Amino acid sequence: MTTATPLNFGIIGLGAGAMNMIPELRANPNARIAAAADPRAPARERFERDFGGRAYTDAEELCADPEVEVVYVMTPDEMHAAHTIMAAERGKQVILDKPMGLTLEECDAIIEATERNGTRVLVGHSQSLDLPNLKMAEIANSGRLGKVVMIHTMFYSDWIYRPRAKEELMQDRGGSIVRRQGPIQVDIARMIGGGLARSVRAKTNIVDASRPIDGSFTAFLDFEDGHTATITYDGYGHFNSAELTFGYTLQGTRMDAGLHAASRKRIAAFPGADAEEAYKDSTRYGGSMERSIEQPVSPDRRHAFFGLTLVSCERGDMRQTPTGLIIHGDGGDEEIAVPAGDGYNRRYCSVEVDEMCRAVREDTPVRIHDARWGKATQEVVLGIIRSSDERREVFMEHQVPYAAQGVA
Repeated sequence: MTTATPLNFGIIGLGAGAMNMIPELRANPNARIAAAADPRAPARERFERDFGGRAYTDAEELCADPEVEVVYVMTPDEMHAAHTIMAAERGKQVILDKPMGLTLEECDAIIEATERNGTRVLVGHSQSLDLPNLKMAEIANSGRLGKVVMIHTMFYSDWIYRPRAKEELMQDRGGSIVRRQGPIQVDIARMIGGGLARSVRAKTNIVDASRPIDGSFTAFLDFEDGHTATITYDGYGHFNSAELTFGYTLQGTRMDAGLHAASRKRIAAFPGADAEEAYKDSTRYGGSMERSIEQPVSPDRRHAFFGLTLVSCERGDMRQTPTGLIIHGDGGDEEIAVPAGDGYNRRYCSVEVDEMCRAVREDTPVRIHDARWGKATQEVVLGIIRSSDERREVFMEHQVPYAAQGVA
């Protein structure tokens, strides 16, 4: 979808995550990058060179910019609530990177500020909105294969051994794999399962004492409708689950453990936490090792999924393929192509940006991942942590149904 006039976006936080988001936001015909805020001078200087836009030292200045219509919050997790509320108080629409907030109280504060000011928040659990996930959710919720029975989603990566800033290795600062990656998997399960999780039982793990945050977890979700979901993430870098979805990298070489072993060796080579943080800082927007934001994108570019998701229904099972989905049904196998298109080429923020722009232009609420959906997902994420700590089932109280048909 392309609107007649792009909306003016302002970005708060030009860190490593922004390096994934900015090229795709720039390529989106619905958006114009007008301003950014970051305390780092090199980031502001590069932004002014790249976009000719206004670069501010703090978020409050950006939120006061009268030309900014939508604020994209890409700051560290502990700042998400404050920056979203700040934008809402200035009448700005917000796309908020996951997680919505560190606590349910922060989520409630965002909802209150947004509803009081008549603005919108879309919580961007971007990978959960990949086109194959949206298609599986559409089929599952349509009843085409009968009722959903089981959902399994799993991801194995080297996440725990990627270079981190000091605060990213502190549990109390939100730097765990459950908080940072769990929202995406929880979203996938909730979307496919209709949204209404009843309870969660989970176990988190810290395997490497030198990285003192949880680096793997398994969760069992029980849904109100009677179906279940298992969620598994292992970020310790021994196995790469992309082998199960693609078998090969996009360059045609086999996905093997060597890639992940290299991540562990790189971390081990840093003389200390300061050196690791300096390396991480160099990869941020405006850093010495920054990537280009102008590299061309193939119209048929594909990407590895966020692990493997398998959905079992009464009359068939579904899973991803490199080019879409396959249904293993009562009458045999059916392949469903999911074209590459914009959803792949701009996969980091394409659906979120297009949906926010549609909602603003049509003066309607957002249809996907609004503030109450974001809170419900965060309730499950926090339930995973609590269940593991207390070794018991944790019941949900703030769930909302999935109702995003027609978005993809």
